[in-house]
Amino acid sequence: PVPAVPQVLRSCTEFVEQHGVVDGIYRLSGVSSNIQRLRQEFDSDRCPDLHKDVYLQDIHCVSSLCKAYFRELPNPLLTYQLYDKFA
Repeated sequence: PVPAVPQVLRSCTEFVEQHGVVDGIYRLSGVSSNIQRLRQEFDSDRCPDLHKDVYLQDIHCVSSLCKAYFRELPNPLLTYQLYDKFA
């Protein structure tokens, strides 16, 4: 069975797909305070309104939160056990 996609990833990737047609969307970082605000909203509300001006004006904070989610996983997406096969 395939595990469910966490809400934070589903919401952020859908938002980036709709509004993120800018150069370097996953390469550039968003404003740190905006990223932290968005993280707190997901932690408390589970599904914040990403169409607030603060996120539309700093779309990189949404993509930065996605990157942070993957970076903070206890076991990376490309697992340690399979690393040599990927490399």
